[in-house]
Amino acid sequence: MTQRYFFQAPMPTRPLPFALLAVLAALSASSQVPASPLGPLSPTTGLVLRDDVVRALIQESSGDRIHDGVQRLSLIARDSLEGYTEAAAWTKAAAEAAGLQDVHLEAMKDGPQWRATRGELWVAGPHRYRVTSYADLPMALASGSGSFEGTDLELVDVGLGAQDADYAGKDVKGKVVLSRGNPGATLRTAVVKLGAVGVVSSYSTPPWNEAHRRDGDFPDQVGWAGVPRSLIPQGMRTPFLFMVSERQASELHAQLREGPVKVDVSVATQAPTGHLSIVSGVIPGTRAGEEVVLTAHLDHYKPGADDNASGSATLLELVRTYTTLIRQGVLPPPVRTLRVLWLPEFEGTREWFSHHGADPVRRVAQFNFDMLGASLTRTHSRFQVSYTPDWNGSFVNAVSESTVAFMNRFNGVAYPPRKEFRIGSVTGSRDPMDAHMERYSRGSDHQLFNDHGIPGVAFATWPDDGYHTSGDRPENVDPTQLHRAAFAGLASITVAAWAEGTGALELARLVAVHGVRRVAEDEFRARGELAATPAAQLPGFVRLARAGVRAGYQREKDALRSCLALGAPAEPVKAMVRALETAEEQALKRVEAEARTRGVSLKEPAPSEAERRARAFVPVRVKGQELASFDELERRAAPETKARVDAVKAAMSAAATALRERGESELRFYQLADAVASYADGKRSVADIRDAAHAEYGYVFPVDALVELFGLLEQGGIMTRGR
Repeated sequence: MTQRYFFQAPMPTRPLPFALLAVLAALSASSQVPASPLGPLSPTTGLVLRDDVVRALIQESSGDRIHDGVQRLSLIARDSLEGYTEAAAWTKAAAEAAGLQDVHLEAMKDGPQWRATRGELWVAGPHRYRVTSYADLPMALASGSGSFEGTDLELVDVGLGAQDADYAGKDVKGKVVLSRGNPGATLRTAVVKLGAVGVVSSYSTPPWNEAHRRDGDFPDQVGWAGVPRSLIPQGMRTPFLFMVSERQASELHAQLREGPVKVDVSVATQAPTGHLSIVSGVIPGTRAGEEVVLTAHLDHYKPGADDNASGSATLLELVRTYTTLIRQGVLPPPVRTLRVLWLPEFEGTREWFSHHGADPVRRVAQFNFDMLGASLTRTHSRFQVSYTPDWNGSFVNAVSESTVAFMNRFNGVAYPPRKEFRIGSVTGSRDPMDAHMERYSRGSDHQLFNDHGIPGVAFATWPDDGYHTSGDRPENVDPTQLHRAAFAGLASITVAAWAEGTGALELARLVAVHGVRRVAEDEFRARGELAATPAAQLPGFVRLARAGVRAGYQREKDALRSCLALGAPAEPVKAMVRALETAEEQALKRVEAEARTRGVSLKEPAPSEAERRARAFVPVRVKGQELASFDELERRAAPETKARVDAVKAAMSAAATALRERGESELRFYQLADAVASYADGKRSVADIRDAAHAEYGYVFPVDALVELFGLLEQGGIMTRGR
């Protein structure tokens, strides 16, 4: 079509209409960098985030999107080389699509891996049938199992299979044993000691989950297990280990009662040399050399929906939410770089620290996402956020507390009146919110960051009826709970990554407000213990009560000082610290007065020899040994130290029993020896550590056992003496 061009004379200059001026002003404003998301403590939400930012974080993030990722990852057996590699490749592509930058795979060190191509267990005979297979359920063949081909192998029931008495009168050499006890103990006795060729096990409940789920509660669950390389002597054939449900085991028991049962086994596995990879990427910050680290472990069994497809998929949604809001101009770029890591649990984190622990980067906080999405009603769970340990006080505790309080307040009913603060999902439940703050416990990657001095917080749903079993399926993961976990992370991370200047000062004020409540709880606990202490034991407990109060105030002073590193002005923060010091003196006087009302002399008895040794021993961790553990030390301990190792283990077992009977979560005393060892800072004596650990756990660890613990760690090159 022919176009015609007409000359148009210029129009006379006129004032711009007011409406046009408004549009231009809006366009100019939209081109400016958005304001910091932090502000004064909100009277509506109780957060130091602006209300409009809170709304944006809620409304942009999606539990439904996360659940899609959970379903995708749950299709992959991520405890094998191929499966993990596939999951890492998918996660890398999804992270790039979500807007994460510099996404790459960091190869971990080469080592023996595991690959299975076939694993079948059949009952032989005229009515031959297949019991289970790797193709149907990868968890059915324990990772690390060796290859084996055999027919008409006798099946022998050994009960728990953990002790020699379970095998009395039974010949298991060259046979397959059926066990319901811990597979490791069965392998050690039946295979290594007595010559069985393999094990069929119905074990599914780890010791730390027995308070929540017992054998028999879920008869069709198949447990997750492995064949430890360290268990098999060099030169010995690696055995196979099949995992079956309790119902399947019951059927086998019924057949054994009728007569001998023969089984056919066909297992084809390989142990290639190779490596797993860490998926790493960033949302760049404007301030060089500072990071906030986000982690989720990518490995685990198939389906592994809550553990931990939920955490891995949530990280992807956090990235997408941030990059979307930054692109839309709702958020400015973060002050500190967000470092996002998907890795193998523990092993991958240790490997990452081996490469990046000495980076010239200040990492102000770490947020760990592990088992986030279990339906609270279907799996009898609760949503919890952990504190950092008392010895690693940080602003992140007050941020977490304020976030949990906000979420509960506005989501405690099915139809909250403030719809913009409702954190729910299109396809999820309408369960009322019930989130809790929990004192520090170990059991996931946040513990390694804390051990490295970086304040680490864990988000989790615990317990979970399907934990480490075939019952951990996507249908038991609630998109609404995923959305709530995502927001809890977003609110906390935003404060840590964007705080500076006046925003960091407002954060310090939040820390001071929440610190008042926490130190009041510490004093309440100390005075309650004094009231419950028999008069004869009162002098020693007065010291512990004082130490507990001091530990709480020290934690909160450290939390305030952590705001200085974010750019908070020094003088106001110092004034808040001085106010805490004054309050501490008053609290200690109240504790002293409380004790004196008992009418007992508070003079402590003369110290024992063990007490004197404990006061003189000031342990400090050797640089480079931040992540070394007592378990590793025990495995390589010389025979002559066995009695000392056993004494420490007995003391920690007694502590765990006492804490368990008092109602503490099993994860509170997971790797308890390492938790106590983490108090060593080159300033505290072993006696001081005993008192500080009592403040954290409410249990008096025997000082002689602690002297042995730190002596063994010193002998193993993990600790040295500060004096």
